[in-house]
Amino acid sequence: MVYQTENNGFHVNWTMLSAGEFKGDNIGYKVVLILKENEKTTEVFNKMINTAHHEFRNLYYSSTYIVTVKAFNGKFHSDATTKTVHTLFNDKALIGFLVLLILLTCVALLVVMYKIYVLKQEEERLLNVEPIQADALLDMYKKKLADEGRLFLAEFQSVPRIFSKYTMKEAKKNCNAIKNRYVDILPYDYNRVQLTTGSGEQGGDYINASFIDVCDSEFHYEETIADFWRMVWEQKSSIIVMVTRCEEGNRPKCAQYWPSVERGAEIFEEFVVKVNSEDQCPDYTIRHLSLTNRDKSSERDVTHIQFLSWPDHGVPGEPHLLLKLRRRVNAFKNLFSGPIVVHCSAGVGRTGTYIGIDAMMEGLEAENRVDIYGYVVRLRRQRCLMVQVEAQYILIHQALLEHNQFGETEISLSELHSSLSTLKEQSAEEEGTLLTEEFEVLTPGLMKHYDYNRVLLRLEEEPSRDSRDDDINDDEEEESSDEEEESSKYINASHVDGYWGSRCFIAAQTPLSDTAADFWLMVHQKRVSTVVMLSESKQEDTDCIYWPKEKTTYGDVEVEVTSTEITPVFVSRSINVRHVKRKEGRAVAHFQFLKWAEGELPEKPQELMDMLKEMRKLNKRHVLFCRDGSARSGLLVALWNLLDSAETEKLVDVFQVVKTLRKERSGMIGSLEQYQFLYDMLEATFPVQNGDVKAPPPSAANSVEIINETKTAASKAGEEESGTTSTDHQEAPPSSKEEPSEDAPGEDTITSPLVTAEV
Repeated sequence: MVYQTENNGFHVNWTMLSAGEFKGDNIGYKVVLILKENEKTTEVFNKMINTAHHEFRNLYYSSTYIVTVKAFNGKFHSDATTKTVHTLFNDKALIGFLVLLILLTCVALLVVMYKIYVLKQEEERLLNVEPIQADALLDMYKKKLADEGRLFLAEFQSVPRIFSKYTMKEAKKNCNAIKNRYVDILPYDYNRVQLTTGSGEQGGDYINASFIDVCDSEFHYEETIADFWRMVWEQKSSIIVMVTRCEEGNRPKCAQYWPSVERGAEIFEEFVVKVNSEDQCPDYTIRHLSLTNRDKSSERDVTHIQFLSWPDHGVPGEPHLLLKLRRRVNAFKNLFSGPIVVHCSAGVGRTGTYIGIDAMMEGLEAENRVDIYGYVVRLRRQRCLMVQVEAQYILIHQALLEHNQFGETEISLSELHSSLSTLKEQSAEEEGTLLTEEFEVLTPGLMKHYDYNRVLLRLEEEPSRDSRDDDINDDEEEESSDEEEESSKYINASHVDGYWGSRCFIAAQTPLSDTAADFWLMVHQKRVSTVVMLSESKQEDTDCIYWPKEKTTYGDVEVEVTSTEITPVFVSRSINVRHVKRKEGRAVAHFQFLKWAEGELPEKPQELMDMLKEMRKLNKRHVLFCRDGSARSGLLVALWNLLDSAETEKLVDVFQVVKTLRKERSGMIGSLEQYQFLYDMLEATFPVQNGDVKAPPPSAANSVEIINETKTAASKAGEEESGTTSTDHQEAPPSSKEEPSEDAPGEDTITSPLVTAEV
C-alpha cells in the first residue's frame, strides 16, 4: 500500500510474512525505488528492510517513481510487488512565490498610494492666494513683510520644489548626465526642449532646457555650447538674456559661449558665432552677434544681453535695475524674434525671477492686477525650483511695487526736450505741473539716513601697508572695517554710488576747525583722488580754509599745497597728502568752486558744468563737501551720474538717480528747484539742432593764473602777471573707448563708458 505523505515523498506499507512462510533463517524485504524520466530509468534506492514499511522523502517534485518490494530468505526471492507513484508539484515554492507576489503587490500598492498621497499633498499644500489689485500692492506688500516676513515665508514654502507627477526620465539617462550642471535640477519630459539635429547619437536631442513662455536654459559646459547654439537656431530665437557672469566669487557659473571682441568669431561644430559689436554699461552688456549655420549656409542676427548687477549671494538691491533690463530686452523684441532664451547658472533661480517679473508686468499692464503666487506655482509646474529662494520671491513683489508706485521715468535723449515740455505742463488733477507731482512722489519715506554706508576711519594706521596696497578693492576694506566698528572713528561723511560703480564718491560736511585732522585722515585712508569744495567761500577767504599755505601736519597726516591754478569760476590745487608713518605721499586734486554764494542753486549753472567737465577727467574716488554734506554735494553727484548715463546709454533717469541718492544720504536734492535744475541742465547740455540732440559744446577758454601759495606775496604777484589760457583744461570727457583700470575693480573709472566684466 502506497500513500502520499508530502508533495515530494510517500510512504510504502506491505504485509509482514511469518517466520514459517520465509522458510529460511534470514528474514527481510528488498525495496527498490526507480526514477523514470521519459524512456530512461535510474535506480535511486535499493536496500534490505526488516520492517513492513518504508518512507521516501526529498524526492524530485512532479516526477514518476517505480517502487518494488519482494521478500528474501537469504537464498530465494518472492514475487515482486510493484507500484508506480507520481510526486506532486513543489507546494513550498508556490507558497513562497505567492507570498512574494503578495508582498510585491503590497509594496507596489504602497508606492502608488504614497505617490497619490504626495501628489495630493502637493496640491493641498498650495495656498489660496488671491490676485493683488494694482492699487493694493503697497498695502499687501507691507502686510506680508510684517512680522519678519512671515506671510512671504509661508507662501514661498507652500510651493513644492518639484511637482512629482511630471517625469524626468530623459534627463536621468546615463548618456545625458554629463549635460546636467546640477543633479537635482532637471527638465520635465513633457516640456523639455528637444533638438532635432545633431550627431544622431543616443541623447543627441537632449539639452537641459524647458519651454516656459520663453525658452529657459541651464548653465553651459564647454561640451554643451554647440547644443545651446543648435537650440537657438532651431527655435529661431533672436534674443538671449543672460542673468549671470561667467565667473562669480572665483567660481565658474557659465562657460563663455560667445567669442570675445578681440577674437571676433568662433566655430562650434556646424555653427559660426561672430561678434559684430559690444556695448558695455554698468549694469548690463549688449552684444550684437551673427549666427551662421555652415550646413545650411544661412546667417541670423542674435542679440545677447548680459545682466551684470546680480550679486553672487542675494538679490539686486535696486529692483528698478531688473525693470531696466526688461526695457532693454523688450526694445529688441518683434514678431519674428522667436522665443527669448533666458538662462543663469542653474536656469531656475535668477532666470525664474526675471521671467516672473516680465510676466507679472504684462499682467499688471493688461489687467491692472497680478497673481504672483499663482505664477510661481505655474513656473514650478514647468521647471523645478523656479524662483529658488524666498528673497527672489520677495524681489518680484518689490519690482512690481516699484513700477506701480513710480512708473517709467527713464527718458531717451532723443525725447528729452519733448518729455521735459510735457513734465512742465499743468497737471489735470492737482495744482502744479507733472514735474511737481513726480518730485512729490519721492518725498514719503525716503528722507532717511542709514549707517550702512557711513565712512569709517581706522584708529590705527597699519604699518604693513605700502604703496602697492593702493590698488586694494576698497569695498573689501570697508566690509572688514564694518566688523570692527568699535575700533573706528566717526566722521560726518557717507559713501555714495556713482554711475560706473559703488562708493565712487564721499559726501561730507565742510570740515570744522576741530575736524580738519579727521578730514585729511579720511582723504588718506580712502585713497581719495579729488576733493571738491562747494561751500560758500571766496578765493581770499581764510576763515574756513583747511589747507595750509605751508607744509602742515593735521593729526597724523602731512598736507602741502604744491601748485594752484585760478580761474574766474574755480580754483584748482594740487595737494600732496602723506601719512607720517609712510615715506611717500599721494597727490590729491582740490577744486574750490567760487560762484555759489547763497541759495540752493549756483549763480550761473554753466559755470558749475565747466568745473564738472574738468573734474570728470580724473579717476577713482572723489570727496565732495558743502555746509551740510548733502544739498550742494548731492546736486553735483546727481548731475555727474546723469551725464555719464546720457553719454553712455543715451538715456537719463533723473527720478531714479535722485531716489538712489536720497537712500544714501539724507537731504540730497531736497527741493523742487534743485530737481528741476537737473532737468534744465540736461536740456541745456544736450541741445536740439535740426531735430537731433547734439553733444555738449566745448566751453570757451578762461583765463588761468598759476599760483604757488607757499611763496611770498611778491613772488605771487609776479606769477599773476604770467597768466596763461586754460583751453586744455576744458576738454570734453575722455573717449568712450577708454577702459577703466582692472587694478581697482571696486573703484570703477567714473568717466569711462566701459567697465571690465568678470569672465
